[in-house]
Amino acid sequence: MTKAEIIAARDKIAQRFGSWTAHDIALGEGVSTLDKGLWQQWRVDQFSRLLREAGCDIPGSRILDLACLEGMFAIEFARMGADTVGLEIREAHLARAEFARTTIGLANCRFVQGDVRTIPPELGSFEVILCAGILYHLNFPDCVQFLAQMAERASRFILIDSHFAYPNIDQSVQPLGKMRDWIFEGRHYQGREVIEHATHVTDEEKRTTHVWASIDNNVSVWLSENAVISELQRCGFEIVSRIKGSAVDRPTLLFERAARRG
Repeated sequence: MTKAEIIAARDKIAQRFGSWTAHDIALGEGVSTLDKGLWQQWRVDQFSRLLREAGCDIPGSRILDLACLEGMFAIEFARMGADTVGLEIREAHLARAEFARTTIGLANCRFVQGDVRTIPPELGSFEVILCAGILYHLNFPDCVQFLAQMAERASRFILIDSHFAYPNIDQSVQPLGKMRDWIFEGRHYQGREVIEHATHVTDEEKRTTHVWASIDNNVSVWLSENAVISELQRCGFEIVSRIKGSAVDRPTLLFERAARRG
């Protein structure tokens, strides 16, 4: 496709499904989905560096990108040679992601519509599972069950980029509730409640207007970092890297299956 053809096709998708909101993906001929200088490429570079430093051979690995939004991580890791799957619940996000994938011509990347709270079993297992941003949009106990699901499906690495609850941080990108305890199956977890949607917001508005928020729950629970680490340790994973992220309460954590490190 020529530059003009790529721009025209991109704009047609934007007219139908809305403009890209977050992921600036290079489409070729100097065109990207947002034309913002690939402003989030640093996150791709950060994630790939962490994985490589931990011994992950990205080319040939199966990588699952959960709540993939507009597909940046699935696409960029596929460019590196991985076999990637992006799981996303919103149709508009999927349409934009699929457009980018087909425009680039990536046969080793695909997108699937689905809810991360129930990862489709037919997707199988993955060497790497990416959880970039979705954990803090889940309510309790969904967030705990989600961690266990990732542990079941990841044969080696889980990478989590998320806001966490901390006793000394009372204000974040959204107002935070008080630090408190929750109990699930006899285990205790600390965290803070965060409002995702006002109670009067309709399900349709949640799906189509509030596209960076949860799909249905009005409240989410941000688990503490220690609670997440402890839960994944219970599921057989150990933390191997922790680096600062885009906010003081949003680090990136890399976990590896403990048996692989024994």
